[in-house]
Amino acid sequence: METEEPQIQRIFNAAMDVSCPQERAVLVEELCEQNLSLAKEVQGLIDAVDRADAFLENINLNDSLPIDPPTIYDAFADLTKRPRSRSSGFNVGEGADIPFRKFGNYELIEVIAHGGMGVVYKARQNGLNRVVALKMILTGAFADDEEIQRFYQEAEAAAKLDHPGIVPVYEVGCCDGQHYYSMAFVEGNSLAAQIKESPVEPRESAEILLKAARAVHAAHEAGFIHRDLKPANILLDRNNEPRIVDFGLAKSSQGDSDLTRTGTVMGTPNYMPPEQATGNNKEVTSASDVYSLGAILYTLLTGQPPFVAGNSTETLMQVLQDDPLRPRYLKKGIPVDLEAICAKCMEKNPVDRYSSADDLALDLERFLNGSPIHAKNDWKRRIKKWVAREPVLATHLALVPTLAVAVFFATVLSERGGAADDLSDRFGWSTRFMINIYVLLSWGAVAIILQKIHNRFRSESFIPVIWAGIDPIFLAGLLCLNNSPRGLLLSSFPLLILIISLFRRVDLISVATFFSLVGFGLIVVFEPLNIMQEEIYEPDKSLGFASYNLIFSVCVVLTGIVSGFQAHRLNKYARSR
Repeated sequence: METEEPQIQRIFNAAMDVSCPQERAVLVEELCEQNLSLAKEVQGLIDAVDRADAFLENINLNDSLPIDPPTIYDAFADLTKRPRSRSSGFNVGEGADIPFRKFGNYELIEVIAHGGMGVVYKARQNGLNRVVALKMILTGAFADDEEIQRFYQEAEAAAKLDHPGIVPVYEVGCCDGQHYYSMAFVEGNSLAAQIKESPVEPRESAEILLKAARAVHAAHEAGFIHRDLKPANILLDRNNEPRIVDFGLAKSSQGDSDLTRTGTVMGTPNYMPPEQATGNNKEVTSASDVYSLGAILYTLLTGQPPFVAGNSTETLMQVLQDDPLRPRYLKKGIPVDLEAICAKCMEKNPVDRYSSADDLALDLERFLNGSPIHAKNDWKRRIKKWVAREPVLATHLALVPTLAVAVFFATVLSERGGAADDLSDRFGWSTRFMINIYVLLSWGAVAIILQKIHNRFRSESFIPVIWAGIDPIFLAGLLCLNNSPRGLLLSSFPLLILIISLFRRVDLISVATFFSLVGFGLIVVFEPLNIMQEEIYEPDKSLGFASYNLIFSVCVVLTGIVSGFQAHRLNKYARSR
């Protein structure tokens, strides 16, 4: 049976395709099949749309805006994005001329910008005879309470900020049900348009960002976090001075209510920090704006945003997982110090960024003055970021020298204790040690290759599975070369399974368990039996060779089963939250 809401939407959409009001009423009556309650709801939606049309006609703007037939899900939500099937309405395309249409105390001249919440006009304020930028809520009298509250919060945030780098607000009000506020009109392009028109030199980029950072710091001092800093929201006046606009997503840092619900990602993916990309708005602080300033500097230096993908979701995943390419890789001639400043701003961890926008401005000032900067683009920072980005490979490569040292001391101790094996008898302990080193280096080389393949095909899961199978085999090869102390070294198999279980993937645990059994089987088959019997079973005559192998194999299997079960429970718990 059809649910009520889709039925209302279907009838409403069908009725909106009919232009004649009488024919539309007959169609609604037929489709509702004498369901008076349903007919009343549909007619209410139609009347609301008619009232919206009447309002748009009253402000006497005569261009048409193509809009889709409205639905009950997006009724009046964003008139700039919906094509209209009728001729009434207005054009909110940027640059659309509106030859002096009256709106309260203003005369609208042309549209200069539009977005999800409203439209911005170039207008003349009567009485004061000055040109202003006039922003309105597109939905006007039909805006919901949250939309109106957000609009006035934006106006309030900008009005409280007194800084030459922030566009000031002149007046806030409501005229004929249409909410608006006026602000200073900036004659010039946005920073985004400037970047498109021509490349910006590194020194000029630093000067622009220095002034923008001072303005952002002033906003932070006043208790507001912008949360949507990007080149399009920085205007350049005739003197090439940056002016920050659009505080529509501004958040108060004083603990006031935030209209953005937790879990909602708001902002521009190319310029937002990781903590904002997760939708955890409680973690968005002034450090988040510092990240966005760094992303703007990156765009100024390279001509492109730090992260660009096919869609917003992929871009957000890059923001969370990847590091941007170094600017010097994309464009030659970028100063190393300016690249270091950009990198410090865009650290994934907010603690590692500049502590404030003012600190960023001070470092940019040092760069412009030729003084040493505080941001360091040194090898320690790069290694730290690499370990955080590729922990599995880093762990493998760290194990190579660690195991080499362990094998060396194990070999020396076994030689001094008189425990010799076939390899040491045949080649000597030094040759045996070098064979161990070759095995470890091969293990590390395979790890590097697998990591590179995994980076290339990040969305595929076959590389971790292959990795989980190869590690036990290399471990078995290493154990075949080193007999003593056998019991301690064999414990590496269950330890390896436990380490892999930290990734909470049951398939990886299963593969690691299976190949650990295979690796142990290879040791049993190819190892001289007398050595194992002598070193393991001699202290306890009651435990036979076959019994030991069986008990150890069962222990490996149990380790895999328990680890897999625990990983499954943790995953199930995480999904249920």
